[in-house]
Amino acid sequence: MTSLLVTYNFTALISLLPTEAGGRKKPVYNHYRPSFSFNTVNQISGEVSFLGQDELKPGGTTKAVIKLLPSKHIRQNLKSGDAFTILEGEKIVGTGVIQQIQKEEQIPFG
Repeated sequence: MTSLLVTYNFTALISLLPTEAGGRKKPVYNHYRPSFSFNTVNQISGEVSFLGQDELKPGGTTKAVIKLLPSKHIRQNLKSGDAFTILEGEKIVGTGVIQQIQKEEQIPFG
């Protein structure tokens, strides 16, 4: 039986939690690789590239391009306006909202 892996590239407005609110102590840089959760228990790995800057400090907000790695756990109907959580392990370090889906792919496997 063939299953599908789904992957997305999208732009999003992301915010890191301030350190005082349990967020990171240090900034993150271009090509940051946290996990993401889209209102599910599943976490999806991905990469964040900032638009117009090289780093984002705790408590900061910026526009970014996010590339999710292929996974069978990604919802196949992500859309503009969907909110997500940014995680490092089980720790929530930030939040985001999808602005525009740039690319959605379904890759057969199995």
